[in-house]
Amino acid sequence: MARNRVVKRKQSKADISRDKVLAAAVQVFSEKGYAGATMREVARVAGLSAGSLYYYFSSKELMMEAVINVSINNVSKTVLNAIAVQPPSASYSEKIKVAIKAHLQGILSSGANAVISRYLWVQIPDEVKRKHFIAQSAYEEFWLNLLIAAQEAGEIRTDLDVRLTRTIMLSAINAALDWYRPDGKSVDEIAETFFKIIKEGIVISGESDGPALTAPEAKKEATALK
Repeated sequence: MARNRVVKRKQSKADISRDKVLAAAVQVFSEKGYAGATMREVARVAGLSAGSLYYYFSSKELMMEAVINVSINNVSKTVLNAIAVQPPSASYSEKIKVAIKAHLQGILSSGANAVISRYLWVQIPDEVKRKHFIAQSAYEEFWLNLLIAAQEAGEIRTDLDVRLTRTIMLSAINAALDWYRPDGKSVDEIAETFFKIIKEGIVISGESDGPALTAPEAKKEATALK
């Protein structure tokens, strides 16, 4: 048992040190970009010798891959966990609302990791991009399946291209990285507004033609036109 405790302490220390290295990598990548960052500089910021750094990451490419994975894994786990605790009676509309809020929380809590993924994309090596696409595709598939299920259940319009809808929705939420401020609207308020736009739109139906007809009035008018 004593030996197991020692092993656990060593693993915990290793995890903490790895997190420290990743935090240093995020700082250096943010300041100097991928091309300008060096393993030696990351080691200096992390308070390690250059040789010690290679115990955690054997290359700058693998380090960048880990930084990006922190972001995508955090977002996907936040969303999937939020959906998992929804009651069986939850509608697809309710699940979409929950997923929107969770995605927003996920990207904002990822902080600089998410920012790096977004703004250093053109500098990232192709192999890292390829691996990222695999993880990203799995998460996007979740959203696609959610929208398809909602469409089949009659909860969203059937004339929408669900793939394009998914892309527009996620792109809009991800854009919060550009403008979100902690001292501004809360995550709850932003998510609520975004869902209202998705659900109800921003244009009042029939605005240019006067008040919208009630169901009985619409039926009467349709009968008169026959």
